[in-house]
Amino acid sequence: MSEIANADFSFVFITDTHIMAGGQYQPASGAFELDTQHTLSAVVEAIERLDHAPDFVVIGGDLASPDILDREATLSAADYEPSYELLVRTLAPLSCPVHMILGNHDHRRAFKTVVRAERSPDDSPYRYSFGHQGYRFIFLDSHVSGQHAGRLDSAQCLWLKEELDAHVGVPTFVFVHHPPWSVDHPKLDTMGLEDGDAFIDQLRPYPDVKWVLCGHVHLDHHVQEGGLTLLSSASTCFQVDKLDPNAGALAGPPALRTVRIRGERVATRTVQVPA
Repeated sequence: MSEIANADFSFVFITDTHIMAGGQYQPASGAFELDTQHTLSAVVEAIERLDHAPDFVVIGGDLASPDILDREATLSAADYEPSYELLVRTLAPLSCPVHMILGNHDHRRAFKTVVRAERSPDDSPYRYSFGHQGYRFIFLDSHVSGQHAGRLDSAQCLWLKEELDAHVGVPTFVFVHHPPWSVDHPKLDTMGLEDGDAFIDQLRPYPDVKWVLCGHVHLDHHVQEGGLTLLSSASTCFQVDKLDPNAGALAGPPALRTVRIRGERVATRTVQVPA
């Protein structure tokens, strides 16, 4: 039997942890305060209690967000480093590997310094891939400094093509922070992945690319387009009101997404976590 037929594993997708050392999240309305480190800790505890222990965890960007504490300030890498250090400490109880991508609130140099322990970090996109039990997992970096919307530069798109060409026949998950499709929310749809249609068009010639998972929008949204499943997920902290697109942020509940793979079957669900 093939490696895919024998595949039997799970992973957890969480996103938008928004860790901010030295303060709590407060929406522009000032309606509430939320300790994002506390909600992430609750999610970590929930992951450790899952019936099927995940082989790994993926975090879909907006890992650290000290910039939210002062929306008018321009922060340096040094300003971000305590928040990434708090993120690392909060994730430490996990008993499986953690893979991360970057979102619009992140800082590449600070992330590479603290989380990746790089001695000479640069500002180049952080993208990579790996294989697991016959499946391929691709991680893209749509971060654009100072901008809420995301973008994939030409070099990263070329790397993606080379990666897909090198693994034809392998079922593939792609992770990117910004959704490349409309999530039917007037505000959020102005800050998705620029040239999202072109990105999806790049994937179309590769039928083995079956899933794209995103964060950014703080809500779960599902689109089936041909053989491609597009999923966004709720965050580990504050959420977006799905009933009223004009409403502000909601104080939770934190959530995680489980993905269970058995052979060619992929099942996923969202789990809300008391915090």
